[in-house]
This record gives sequence, C-alpha cells and structure tokens, in this order.
Amino acid sequence: MKLPVIAEIGAFVSSLGLTVDDLWGRWTLVQLAILLAAFLFARLIVARTDEPIKNRLRKLEGQRALLRVLLIFHRRFLWFLISIQLWIGYLVLRSITWPSHSYMIKIMAGLATAWFVISVVSRIIKNRFLSRIVATIAWAVTALYILGLLPRTQGVLDSASFTLGEARISALSILKSGALLVIFLWLAMLFSTFIGNQISRNEDISPSVKVLLQKTLRFALLAFAVMISLSVVGIDFTALAVFSGAVGIGIGLGLQKIVSNFISGIILLLDKSIKPGDVIEIDTVSGSTYGWVQTLGARYTAVRTRDGTETLIPNETFIDSPVTNWTHTNKAVRRKLPVGVSYDTDVERAIELCIEAAAATSRVLKVPGPVCLVRGFGDSSVDLELRFWINDPEGGVANVSSLVYLEIWRRFQAENIEIPFPQRDLNIRSSVPFEFKKPK
Repeated sequence: MKLPVIAEIGAFVSSLGLTVDDLWGRWTLVQLAILLAAFLFARLIVARTDEPIKNRLRKLEGQRALLRVLLIFHRRFLWFLISIQLWIGYLVLRSITWPSHSYMIKIMAGLATAWFVISVVSRIIKNRFLSRIVATIAWAVTALYILGLLPRTQGVLDSASFTLGEARISALSILKSGALLVIFLWLAMLFSTFIGNQISRNEDISPSVKVLLQKTLRFALLAFAVMISLSVVGIDFTALAVFSGAVGIGIGLGLQKIVSNFISGIILLLDKSIKPGDVIEIDTVSGSTYGWVQTLGARYTAVRTRDGTETLIPNETFIDSPVTNWTHTNKAVRRKLPVGVSYDTDVERAIELCIEAAAATSRVLKVPGPVCLVRGFGDSSVDLELRFWINDPEGGVANVSSLVYLEIWRRFQAENIEIPFPQRDLNIRSSVPFEFKKPK
C-alpha cells in the first residue's frame, strides 16, 4: 500500500515522462556530481576574484550609477557562474545521452538563472523590504513554472474560495490582487515622483501650488492603482459597498483628527497662507515656535527652528491658532530696539549715532532708512527707540538686532555716552536717637 505522498510524487514524476527508477539511476549520480562540481568551482572562482574586483570597483567611486550596477552584479556573481556552468553541463549531457538523463541539470539551471535575473532586476526598487518581497514572490512563481507545478498550484488556490455579494473571491484571486497591487503602487509612486520633480523645477508655479499638485497627483495615482489591481482579478466594486461603508464610519469616528489635519493641510495649500520657505511664529502647547516651513505634509507641517531641530506641527493648529507669517506677502520686516541714555547726554548726537550704527549693519535696508525717536523720559534715562527694516527674516531677526546693539555700544563708548543704570534717591524724613557706647 502506497502512502498518499509517495503516490503524489510518483504521479508528478510520471507527468514529466520519467520513472521512479530514473531518480536513483547512474545518470542521477552523474547529474548530482555535476551540480556539486559547478557549485564548488564557482565558489573557487569567486574567492580568487573577489578582492581584485573590489579594488577595481573602488576606482569608480566618482561614477555612482555605474558603480551601483557593477556592485549589484558583483554580489550575485556566484549565481551567474553557477547558471553558466549548469547550462553548459545540460547541453553536453543532452548531446551525448537521452533528455531524461539531463532533466535535473535543466531544472537546477533554470532555477539558478531565474534567481540571478530576478534578484538583479528587483534591485530597481530602492525600498529594500519591498524589493525582497517582489523578488521572493517572482522567484516562487517562476520556480513553480519551471517545475511544472504552477497549474496544479493555481487549481488548489482557486478551489479555496468564498463569495462576497455576487463576486467569487478565492485565495488565488487574493494573491493575484496583492501582487498586482504591489506592482501598480510601485509604478504609481515612481511615476508620481517623476512628475513631482518636473513640477518642482517649474519656476512659474508658486510653492504652495506645487505641493498641492504633487499631493493630488500622488493620491489620485494610488487610488487608480488600487482600483486597477482589484478590477483585473474581477472583483466588483459594488460588492465592497458594505465594507466601504464600515470603513467610512470608522474614519468618521476613530480618525477624526487625521481627517481634520488632512483637510486643514489642503486648505493651507489652497489659500496660500503658509507655504514652504515661509518664516513663521506660532504658539503651541510647548511654547512659541519660530522657524522656517520645510514641508507641508498630509498630516503635519515641518518647521525648522534656529537650533536645527524640526518641529512637526499638526495642520489643524495653523487653522485654530494665530500665526505670525513674516514672509506672507512681503519679506520686509521692521525691528524696534529700545535704547536709553543718561540725562547728561547730547540726545541729538545719541540719535545720530544710533542711526549710523544701524546703517553700518549690512542687513539693514537703506530704503526705508533707519530712524530713531525719543519715546519718553524714564526714571534714569532718556528713552530712545531705533527702528530699521530688513528683507531677509529667514536669516534670523535676533542676530541682526544683536549686531546693531553691538555697533551702538562701540559708538557710545567712543564718544563717552553713558548708558545709565537705575538710580534711586533715599530720603530720611525722621531720625531716631541713637546712643553709642564705647566698649570697656
């Protein structure tokens, strides 16, 4: 009595035109010896040529594209050598004996060649994880085809099915849909990146419109990829009505913040209130944030601060909170610096020195020029206020104020103008008698 597994193996071997005895004959040992010899000889060649090839590749560090292609081929050089040797062995055996005596060599040569080609081609995908998934799936399908098991495997997977509405969904259709979805999503991302780069290079489009076009194009292509992958395997979209309704309710109840931030991001792009490159100041839960808008994402806006860190602010915050946009319509920004001088100072001369100090600073605009006003008479000083304009707030506003203050200090020191400190007069209205006794 034969076991089911043994019977299945026998049926598979018979479908190939072989007998079970052929698997244990003299030619089987010959083929195994050829396989082992091909592997060992390939390893020997790789070990001898690995270091010289690496030395040659190091000389191509300036040619990154060529170097990347050669590295991909070099890391799979072993499988290339094995494939070449196995095909040579197969052709030799086929010319001197029956085709059945070289069947094992043919199968292994096909598998090795498929693995080499697929592993090289899959490296086009830059995402390492996605590249490995695509390579594994492609090689598994190719291996089943080479072994002649693909039709039988498809039949088994297609028999495992269930109905959803009027649609019949099987394990085979799910796998096909998943594979097509991965391919179409990758193509959509690749195409959207290419078009996005072309849009970003167009100087006639404003930065906010560029971001809006790029994101709209990406979402449209991704949605199109999902629809195509589902329709190819025969899934009717009306059968997913209940599922899509449940997803809609989930989005409405559990993803309110995400949807709110997404819609807020679209509004920010449409009204152009904030765009990449703007200098903004906004109050958040962690305090006031001042910096440059780097990117407008679907959920958040990245703002780079003066210390080099990036603060990710939800888009909803820009809708609900007041935002100071230093470069919304005009980059010109006026700064006010309070300056105090003593009452003994020639105030008119102090005003002239303040204006000269501001004009001597490179970032201060000449038109409109700096002005200095008397703002009042304080307790210890005459209060002045220096006003000047800059047109590059992205370069910082506190640092230019520091430069102007330093220039004022130098000029005041050169002309002995005193910057007073608070002074108070102490008046004693009544005295208390005090008797001093000399110690004995």
